[in-house]
Amino acid sequence: MTYRDFQEFDFATLERLEHRLLGEQPIHAYRATPAALRFFSRSGHSFVAHFTGEVHGFVLAQAVWQGDRVTVLVTRLLADSQEVYRGLLAAVVKSAYDAGVYEVAMHADAGNPTVVQALSENGFTIGPMLLAVRVLGSRGQRGETQGVLE
Repeated sequence: MTYRDFQEFDFATLERLEHRLLGEQPIHAYRATPAALRFFSRSGHSFVAHFTGEVHGFVLAQAVWQGDRVTVLVTRLLADSQEVYRGLLAAVVKSAYDAGVYEVAMHADAGNPTVVQALSENGFTIGPMLLAVRVLGSRGQRGETQGVLE
């Protein structure tokens, strides 16, 4: 398996892989849009897992200033196997370390044992934190207007 920065020619493949691995989700759940991928392809911390002409996963991450330190924040991690999850996380950790960033964070689905195991194998501590998200505007609407303030 090769882990490399992704390029614009990878965008359509990454988008298809995301849709295949996530299935039917609200439109705001997808991250592999051309605009997002263009941004993350320049972050220095985003990678694609590639083997025998096929893409098997990708990670979108960026350095974020937290006010007192820099953290590499993983926004999306998708893979088709445990090995690929481990490899992508290792690539992000190495890129962070090489950049002098000593904290890597990711909002993880504690109910996904494959991701939890990959995080644990890469030295991540999984705490009891809960990620609460509210999507505003038309991106947050699912065709219903119930409960919307007018």
